[in-house]
Amino acid sequence: MKSNDMLQGKLPKIILAEMLIIIADNDENHEVRDPLIVNAMSLALQCGYEVGFAAVCLDWMMVMIELPTGQVSWSIPRHTKLWDGFGDTKVLRIVSFAGAVLRGL
Repeated sequence: MKSNDMLQGKLPKIILAEMLIIIADNDENHEVRDPLIVNAMSLALQCGYEVGFAAVCLDWMMVMIELPTGQVSWSIPRHTKLWDGFGDTKVLRIVSFAGAVLRGL
């Protein structure tokens, strides 16, 4: 395996580790850390780590990542809009949004 190939396999873990350090440094700053937590969860999935959500109260959700060193978790604000259901509407909204963005709004 070439060194470049080895780096490619390790890159998500390296980025995850750096992102988690930034999250830890901004533990009380929800404006900075919350978007990073969502990205860290995506990276954790790419690395093969389990992630999850748990409703703990009306205003907050717990998000968790199971690292090899143990679970890390944070509370993030719950979504404030009511869920509007499943269906084809989701796909139509995605296509409409993507079309608008790609046309330059």
